[in-house]
Amino acid sequence: MRWVAKLIASVLLLGGLSIAVLIVLLQTRYATPLINHTLATFSHYQLAETQLHYDIKQPLQFSLQPLTVKKENKTLLSVHSITLKLSSRSLQTQHLAFSNVIIDGIDLHHQQWDKFEHLPAFSIDRLVINNLSITTPAITINRAQLQIDNWQYSDHQQPWWQQFSGQFQLSAPQITWHNQTLENLLLNGTKQKQQWQLAGFSGKWQQADFNGTADYNSDTQLLTLDKLTLINFRIQQSQPLQTWSQWLADATPVHHIRIKRADILDSSIEQPHWAADDINLSLENWSWPDSFWQQDNALLSVSASYAKWHDIVFEQPIVELNFMPEKINSQAISAQLLNGSMHMDGEISPDKIKLKKLKMSDIKGFLPPQWFHTAKTLTSGLSELTIDKLDINNIQLTSTNTQLPFQLAGIYIDGNDVVVKHQHQWGLWQGNLDTSLGFASINQIVFVDPILEMTSFNGDWVIDKFILPFTDGMLTADANIQLAQQGQPWSLSISNDSVPAALIYRWFKLPLPLKGKIDGTIHAQGLASNRQSFNYSLSGQTALTFRDIHLDNIAPTQLLDNWKTKGKLFGMVLDNNKENSDSHTQALTLSPLNINAERGKITIPTWLASNDNFSLSLTSHWDLAIPKQQQLEWVLKENCQQVERRWHADQTEVNSFSTCSGKIK
Repeated sequence: MRWVAKLIASVLLLGGLSIAVLIVLLQTRYATPLINHTLATFSHYQLAETQLHYDIKQPLQFSLQPLTVKKENKTLLSVHSITLKLSSRSLQTQHLAFSNVIIDGIDLHHQQWDKFEHLPAFSIDRLVINNLSITTPAITINRAQLQIDNWQYSDHQQPWWQQFSGQFQLSAPQITWHNQTLENLLLNGTKQKQQWQLAGFSGKWQQADFNGTADYNSDTQLLTLDKLTLINFRIQQSQPLQTWSQWLADATPVHHIRIKRADILDSSIEQPHWAADDINLSLENWSWPDSFWQQDNALLSVSASYAKWHDIVFEQPIVELNFMPEKINSQAISAQLLNGSMHMDGEISPDKIKLKKLKMSDIKGFLPPQWFHTAKTLTSGLSELTIDKLDINNIQLTSTNTQLPFQLAGIYIDGNDVVVKHQHQWGLWQGNLDTSLGFASINQIVFVDPILEMTSFNGDWVIDKFILPFTDGMLTADANIQLAQQGQPWSLSISNDSVPAALIYRWFKLPLPLKGKIDGTIHAQGLASNRQSFNYSLSGQTALTFRDIHLDNIAPTQLLDNWKTKGKLFGMVLDNNKENSDSHTQALTLSPLNINAERGKITIPTWLASNDNFSLSLTSHWDLAIPKQQQLEWVLKENCQQVERRWHADQTEVNSFSTCSGKIK
């Protein structure tokens, strides 16, 4: 049995000598050839321009500096240095295990890691990469520092940065990600299976400093922002906010974002139709890409020093909103605008607005050119508009629209429990509304202290008082419309006393500029549910008389020339701003104007305006419901010149005739 003992001793001695020789060789210039020979035996890779550094004092640790890995003379990987420390677990497992790996100066290009084929499985307790650079079509990173715990390489098809479980930390001076640049980025968190938890992140983006905490689940692709703060955020008009949703979809593996708390401080945003400065915004419990109608108890609070929407400037706006499914509750919306202030709160749904309060005071400004079209467009989708308390006082509005310019000053409106739109139809369906004006000028017609008072109960809308005082005259009216009744029957009564004759041209756009006074009455009734009902039901009488009538700053010859044009008569703009020496001498005698309407059939007996050298006559038989029975004729004569304008069955005819020459033009 002695020979067995000798054999065991010999094996141990040879093993010990082999280990000793190996350790000695690792500290000599033969270390690199030895490693290359080993690699050639077990793989297709070689090391080039590589020096191995080993210290017997740290028997499980060695360094390669620099390290260049090649395959078939093609460089796959090059790093400045790598330090590896073997783990004692390598003696107990079937794969290579390192307790620490430190890599310095590595540049990973797109798909470069995938060129390593059939690498054996190995694990690293702590992986540290200094001066990391990554370049792909989607992302560029320079001089980053990365630390990862429990990195295990077992699946070469899975991205290398996902093959770990534990803590991680990334810092980078600059990252470009799908054309967005992040500076001084720092990420600190943990990863367990498919769950990423960012205990902290910070950096700089769009000139803004940001920080926060977040969670991300790669299975559900849900990103939860527990806290996000952006300071000094800047977005220009060339960066539309609508593109950010598409950028998120294209650039990130995120299909859903839940924001528990986000704050944007001291920021500014400029977009094509709106802008704001010094924004302070707080958002809670928001879900993306859900619309604001799909949120569940989300809160938004916004304040700014300045905001602009289209052509309207708001100062010190404050907005506080609570978003619920299909409903937005306004806790407070207020701002200073046009030298005044506004405040409102209430509830908004996709097709309804129910305001508890709307208050506007001391606002003075010019309406934008397309103000009516804009207002109509914004409210076109509303089916309901309700205001519990409406308080508008001392408002001044000016419109420079060339068709109907106006200035309204000292507007006061007081309303209680008013429903002004119901089932997509405008009108006073409920409540009471009192309106007054201090001064008004509509297309050069001035009136002072008009009053309008109206009430409605269950759709029975009554205009109790309407007084329109002119400089030397007055118009009064009362009306009723039963909005909730079938057909919506209505009635109207108007009384005129010395009303300015200039209304004919200034308000009703008939190109007949007159000075003087109009007296008379108008009574009408019918149905208003739709245009057809109105056309078939309109009935009533108009009886007007005229006093002290003159042509207003226009000569008969000039008026005749204007009427010869083929354009529409109503709305024709006359150039009568220049002083005319004959205009003050052109007094006219006007016969009474009597208009009768019976179930949509309108009859105007011949109406005549004339003097010694000028005459104008109007004759009409008009059926609103039947175009073929619509006939209207104007005849204008000035000395021996005559112009005839006729409408018949939607056809317009204009003839110019001279009794001097007998020629028709």
